[in-house]
Amino acid sequence: MMKKIIMIAVLLLIVVVAILFVKSPVVAPKIDSVASTTPNSITINEVKITDGVYTLSPDDVKITWTGRKVVLKNWVDSGSIKMKEAGFEIKDNKIVSNEFVIDMTTISNKTNGAGKNEDKLTQHLESESFFDVEKFPTSTFTAKSFIKSSTTPENQNSRNYNIVGDMTIKGVTNEISIPVTFTYTDKKDVSVSGSVDLDRTKWNIKYGSGTFFSDLGDNVIDDMFNIAFDVKLKLGSVSVLSK
Repeated sequence: MMKKIIMIAVLLLIVVVAILFVKSPVVAPKIDSVASTTPNSITINEVKITDGVYTLSPDDVKITWTGRKVVLKNWVDSGSIKMKEAGFEIKDNKIVSNEFVIDMTTISNKTNGAGKNEDKLTQHLESESFFDVEKFPTSTFTAKSFIKSSTTPENQNSRNYNIVGDMTIKGVTNEISIPVTFTYTDKKDVSVSGSVDLDRTKWNIKYGSGTFFSDLGDNVIDDMFNIAFDVKLKLGSVSVLSK
């Protein structure tokens, strides 16, 4: 009799546990990022890249900048700047280290709102009023995470991400997010394009800023400036995994 009671109690316990499990299922956390990060690495989930240390040739990187005036809507200044050096290391499909160094001494003005004196504007950008390239000859960017973008790429061999990382200009570091598109042209070549608007005042570049100065008239320079880039990467091998 006692054995029957024990067996019935056990069965009831199993039924109760089963009911609770059905009513309260374990819900997996939603993961929006395609890159899980640690202080030292970024995991890549959508492509497979051969382990190795990869460096970029300055000739394979094109960087342009654009600035505007606030009152004079059609006033646009633009130019270019060169990459000094860049590299990253892949291990077990993780980026374990990376750094991109921009040569600020190469900043130059190609076209401007005045339609002349490009060399003069270049010298102004090099001066203490702007980037003070004598004291700060380089700027750096270090990626910390890759977040999958909600936008759909036009090319089936492309992937859109937001790269989050630290941008250092004039010795000041701020975290930024850059929308980029990776396009895998074949098993070894990858092109990367992106564009980002930056608030120069966050890096203590305040010349002509209406945020900090008044009575500037039509000489107010927009705090925001744009950086756009195209990069060609040559990898040991790369294969696109499922979207």
